[in-house]
Amino acid sequence: MISLDSLLILFDLKLEFMKYSLIPICLLFLLVIGIAEANEPRAGFVKNVSGQAFIERNKVVTAAKVKDILKENDILVTGNVGAIGVIMQDNSVMSIGSNTRLVISKFVFEPANEKLSFIAQIKKGTVVYLTGLIAKLNHSGVRFETPAATCGIRGTHFAIKVEDPGN
Repeated sequence: MISLDSLLILFDLKLEFMKYSLIPICLLFLLVIGIAEANEPRAGFVKNVSGQAFIERNKVVTAAKVKDILKENDILVTGNVGAIGVIMQDNSVMSIGSNTRLVISKFVFEPANEKLSFIAQIKKGTVVYLTGLIAKLNHSGVRFETPAATCGIRGTHFAIKVEDPGN
């Protein structure tokens, strides 16, 4: 017959085992999430920030900071006194002025596989763009869309201003 003390010792051992086996499982889970996040393709990064500037990703808005990574489907938003400077993976450069909302709709930069595409939607505001390798290697690979028009790249740079549709 097993005594109550023996049962309590067994129960304590089981709890100890569960506690020490749960820690590695949690760490493994966090590692897998981190690897998945790291393997997500980067579109670019924030070079500089001034005033009110934000990155919206998966409906979560965070204040933009220098060196923040940008990904496909990110939305860059600036306030009345905000601006963001961005360098994309293909070395193109964007300056995003105040009161701007820009969506990085698509960004693929795989020159070895000849997959080169950059599509951005300017919902409102001002953007200055200096082309990078995508535009040089695939002239039709870069496109900026506005509520009223689409701008393809034929030169090396442009500036575009989109009036707020609410005005």
